[in-house]
Amino acid sequence: MDMVELGRRIREERKRQFLKQGDLSGDEFSKGYISLIEKGKISPSLKALNFIAQKLNKPVVYFLDEDYVEKEELKKELSKYKNILEKFLNAQRAFDSKNYEETIKLYLDILKNAIDEYSSNLINFYLAKSYFVIKDYPKVLEILDKISSYFEKNSFNEIMVEIYYMKGLSLGNLQKFQSSLENYLKALDGFEKYSLKNTELKSRILFSIANLYSKIGEFIKARDYYIKCLEYSTQIKAVDFIALSNNGLGLVNYELKQYNDALKHIRRAILISKTLNLKEDIANEYNYLGFVYTDLKKYDIAEKYFFKSYSLYKDLGMKVGMAYNLTEIGKIYYFREDYEKALEYLNESLEIVKEINEEEEMGRIYTILGNLHLKQGQFELSEKELLKSVEILKYLGLKKDLSEAYKGLGNLYIALNNTEEAKKYFNQSIELLYENLA
Repeated sequence: MDMVELGRRIREERKRQFLKQGDLSGDEFSKGYISLIEKGKISPSLKALNFIAQKLNKPVVYFLDEDYVEKEELKKELSKYKNILEKFLNAQRAFDSKNYEETIKLYLDILKNAIDEYSSNLINFYLAKSYFVIKDYPKVLEILDKISSYFEKNSFNEIMVEIYYMKGLSLGNLQKFQSSLENYLKALDGFEKYSLKNTELKSRILFSIANLYSKIGEFIKARDYYIKCLEYSTQIKAVDFIALSNNGLGLVNYELKQYNDALKHIRRAILISKTLNLKEDIANEYNYLGFVYTDLKKYDIAEKYFFKSYSLYKDLGMKVGMAYNLTEIGKIYYFREDYEKALEYLNESLEIVKEINEEEEMGRIYTILGNLHLKQGQFELSEKELLKSVEILKYLGLKKDLSEAYKGLGNLYIALNNTEEAKKYFNQSIELLYENLA
């Protein structure tokens, strides 16, 4: 290294540390000597260079090796990314071990580093998947909204399909059904457009679309997508989705009053779910059998299946499922005209859904309560409950359930001799039923 470059390095490092030339000279050398070195007029002795290096808290090689700074920065960068890689691998292992709290902590630690744009977005994607598994859907949406544009702009097609799927499921669980459906359809379109290889993901998307159409009461569309899911899952031998599709077809056939087909599909689903020991699915299938036998007015059989479903959901700690069963048992006692027993189960279910803010089931319960209190001649209370039901179900866009609430209001206003109001609500109920079957 020439004297000029050496002097420049010493001067720049001194200034960076806010030191004066006198701070470097100490008692050993004069300020003039340091000045000449910095101007490149003279070359320092090894003793002088060692003295200056110590004052600046740097190794001598820092001033002699032209690439030293670059090498040190590279070493630091490599060390940083080695540390990040170790944390990333540990996060993946924690995720596989279902230690999601540790997974999230490690990903957040990584994001505290100044990493490149791609790495930052990718880590956020994995972070969103972790929140997705623990069902923190608002957090999932917050992260995905932040990173979507990057992956879309850079044509990361498979990641975008997963993003749309996670958005769809998150929005659906937050009861924003229209936005949920839009994202599911984007996910399916992307999967087919780019011929992706993740076959299980396609089964999930098809099943989720079918489920959502069923939830909002569009049963013909729901049936079409359950059939697509069943055919595709059979083709790729995805046994769990074969069971889920049969179960979904059972529910749709029940809603369409095709009870023999409903029982056939649900029993097929139960057979597979029991073979695979899928307890949550079995609980769901027992629940659907209860629906069918309730419609067939075989209340003892229906009640038996609802209690079997309730017991499984209770063992799994799933309050939503427990509430659904309690509501249906309450309905059975309502049909038997045992209103006291019906109220007991309905109020127990209502208490659970209020605790977990499950608005969908809350709307259904208020409809049943409204009809029950109408039967008891408590018209004011009945009207209050039915209007509350309409408010919730209309907001959620649940057409079939909303139709039932309108029908209840029609019956109420007939009892109150208000034929105009009754006609209005009956017409609204019929219109929604027609939409469901269109």
